[in-house]
Amino acid sequence: MHRRLRDTAEVKRIQALKALFKKVIHMVSLNNPWKDSDDDQKINSYVKRNISTRVRARRKAGFLAAAERTLIRTPHVIRTIPERMKLCTLFAKLRCLSRFTPKLRARLVPVTRLIAVDAGRVIIRQSDVPITVYFVITGEVHMIQNRDKDGDGLLKAIIGPGDMVGDMELLEGIKRTHTFRAATNCELLVLFDYDFAQILGPYMTKIWDEKKRALKALDYFDFLDDDQVMEACRFGRLKQYQPLDTIYCDDIGSMTNVHFVLSGECLILQCLNMSVSLKKGKKVFQLMPTSAGDVSNMFRKGVRSTFSLSSKSEDVSKIDLVELVESSTSSSKDNGQNTTLNRTTPVVESHFIDVGTLTFGGIFGLGETMEHRVIMARTTVQCLTLPRFFLLEKKQNPGNIWERRLLYMDCMIPSREALFAHFLKACDWRKFKNDFIQESLKPSDNDVTHAGDIPIICRIVESSEDVN
Repeated sequence: MHRRLRDTAEVKRIQALKALFKKVIHMVSLNNPWKDSDDDQKINSYVKRNISTRVRARRKAGFLAAAERTLIRTPHVIRTIPERMKLCTLFAKLRCLSRFTPKLRARLVPVTRLIAVDAGRVIIRQSDVPITVYFVITGEVHMIQNRDKDGDGLLKAIIGPGDMVGDMELLEGIKRTHTFRAATNCELLVLFDYDFAQILGPYMTKIWDEKKRALKALDYFDFLDDDQVMEACRFGRLKQYQPLDTIYCDDIGSMTNVHFVLSGECLILQCLNMSVSLKKGKKVFQLMPTSAGDVSNMFRKGVRSTFSLSSKSEDVSKIDLVELVESSTSSSKDNGQNTTLNRTTPVVESHFIDVGTLTFGGIFGLGETMEHRVIMARTTVQCLTLPRFFLLEKKQNPGNIWERRLLYMDCMIPSREALFAHFLKACDWRKFKNDFIQESLKPSDNDVTHAGDIPIICRIVESSEDVN
């Protein structure tokens, strides 16, 4: 009996630690108003205004002032036109409503209600009929899956500012699948089911169906049942990136979103920092450690790619990278001049290499090596993103399929050292080709043939890029 109680306490302790870990992940990934702060206070020549601007406390994004709460609680029929316009502007700043178009937000102004919920209060109870949708403005809400009649259950997720609660059941036409309980004091916007169906129903249904079609199009999710598909649609997001947009750069652990490419082409771009020195009149390259440079600064400077692994995408990568970088302080020509002027001090060169291309079905963000590496959009790219912690749960990870996929990616994508070795081979081959061409074109006493003697139809014209 004592052993059974001890095992039960250990299971509860592990569940509490898992819930705390998920809470930290969700808080950091979602409750981050400092990323969305657009009130960049500029410095100008007016000294008094600069002082007052710096002294004045900044308004925290996503938090409502007392006047704004009063305005939302005011009945719509007695609101003036300026107040309605102000309310539309306020809704545009709220993270939970920023995903909607201005027309939809304007239609939400007359029908939404603001409520304050104390910590510990049940907002939605499992197995109830869905009649409301909630938008979280401030606070935290726990999503709990009940396992007994007493209400005790397993914490599945932490809902924070910017999230919507209760929309899935209305879209699927089913009863509540989870219990939602306020973990802290919360401020919520409430929308009833009939208003949701008229205003947000078509828009949300379209996005929901697109997520389902995206999951169905990818073979990785053939094993998911209906409940898992709904959970994936709840956590998943559909994102679109324009050409040359940075899609993925830094790995931040379990809170990282895993990207599944649905359409378009993604470019894997590797930056190699090298120290170049002259020894006996010959350039000597040495790969610098990753700690010697900042990848954000390197990609901000922008250096033209000098080498590509894929011959098929060589022309495309040149065009993209030329557009990506307009000027560079560490280009090959400048570094060559600096090396000539100063032969004793090594010069640092940054070379951007097109490693490969990811198309439909490609995955990145599982934890692969991203040292001085970035994934960019070569064309217009559409991706389905899912949190890594959701995929690594036991139910969504049968047979450790995502770990095996990560191992496959690490084996297929070359490392920095392999790319550097390939770069040195390419440099040696380019030097050998140039020397051979120069040696072949060197005039000889026995050769009286001139260029004008060759028929025009047999001439081969090489551009400067082919020669170099």
